[in-house]
Amino acid sequence: MKTLIFCIMLIWPLMLAAQTKPIATIPFVLENNGIYIYCQVNAADSLKFLFDTGANGSVLSEAAATRIKLPRTGTTRNVGSNGTNTVGQSAGNVVRFGSLTKSDVLLAVIPYKGFNFDGVFGTDFMKGYVIEVDYHKKELRFYEPAGYHNDLSAYARCKLRFVDDYPTITSTIVANGRRYTGRFGLDTGADDVLTVAAPFGRKHGLPGRLPRIGTATSQGSDGSTYESAVVLAPEIRFGQKCFYRVPATLPQSTSGVNATEDKAGFWGNGFLKRFNAVWDFDRNYLYLKPNKNLYTEL
Repeated sequence: MKTLIFCIMLIWPLMLAAQTKPIATIPFVLENNGIYIYCQVNAADSLKFLFDTGANGSVLSEAAATRIKLPRTGTTRNVGSNGTNTVGQSAGNVVRFGSLTKSDVLLAVIPYKGFNFDGVFGTDFMKGYVIEVDYHKKELRFYEPAGYHNDLSAYARCKLRFVDDYPTITSTIVANGRRYTGRFGLDTGADDVLTVAAPFGRKHGLPGRLPRIGTATSQGSDGSTYESAVVLAPEIRFGQKCFYRVPATLPQSTSGVNATEDKAGFWGNGFLKRFNAVWDFDRNYLYLKPNKNLYTEL
């Protein structure tokens, strides 16, 4: 028995050592369902960025770009939720977040109005890392993928599929005994719970099948403001879990992201904040574990 106890004492420190250390730990604040971190762009520090898995490129607001005298090197096409527009861009920038640095960064410059942040931290900054999103400690932890060995046995694993650089998972809306299944985007940059893409909603007649409970007014990055019906989905199947009486918006967009035909809709951070998450962009997996926000009001 003494020998057995001695062996356990030797093994326990090895188990602790197996936990991977992050290469950067960045505190965040949660405001209106958005995850915000502070970054440095060139010589300008303490710029507030929205952590946005629904953006495949990173952005600086027009106001912030003017304030820090960001040079413009051309234009690019911005696809917003309800339309598209042409915006400025700036090449050759250096962006620092935590202890990490990205060089030769291309930033779009978008004239956001009514938004309280300086920029958008898109998936172009996230790829190449495993990122833990911890809502209890309010931390983003970045890891090198090859050395990541943290215990994820308490997490549900979801396979990610990228559609036009947009991370998606399969989800199902259940109503009146029928199931409507599709690939739904994962958008931590959206503050709502669920948006159903207009073509998917029309194809399955969801405006007539789901009870309407209100109207939402939204503004996209293209500058357009639009109204959408808010309906109540009786049941949603997300990964391995079921949720009931979930509010969802049904936009009638004819252009922009909400008019896409290759995705069924988008989960916003009003829903995703209910899970501590591990984004493994290297292997295309998302790991989810319910957190203290799970039963907050939808």
